[in-house]
Amino acid sequence: MDFFVKKKGLRVRVAALIQDAKGKVLLIQQKKNTSGYWLLPGGGIEFGESAEEALKRELKEELDLEVTKSSFLLVNESIDPNRKRHLIQLVFLVQVKALLPKLNPKEKAISGFGYFTNVEIQKMDLRPDIKEYFKKKKRNPSIYLSSNWVAES
Repeated sequence: MDFFVKKKGLRVRVAALIQDAKGKVLLIQQKKNTSGYWLLPGGGIEFGESAEEALKRELKEELDLEVTKSSFLLVNESIDPNRKRHLIQLVFLVQVKALLPKLNPKEKAISGFGYFTNVEIQKMDLRPDIKEYFKKKKRNPSIYLSSNWVAES
């Protein structure tokens, strides 16, 4: 697995769609070199960790948010045109105990956060670019099925 991820550039990421009482969406800002961009909070899934476990861990580590409820929403796939990187993002609709994140000072990549309307999101540098999702009026949750491993006999 390590070989495939490092050599082929595959990244599997979980992300949380968290909304405040007005329906605004929580985004975090990351700085890379001199530019910055916005994304849904979350992070990479570690080997042997379920997507839901990774979601809870990432939100706690990065923003000190405690997940109270989550439901699978969508899969987003983004492939670099040069075929050097490939991102699969599993997005969950998430409710948290408290809506105000606290940035972890050890997380150097995150430079800020905020809650934004769907209109504001359309004007932002959102990565991966899932702005099309926020244009939809009707959003139905999808099915996330976690199954037990079946050992070969």
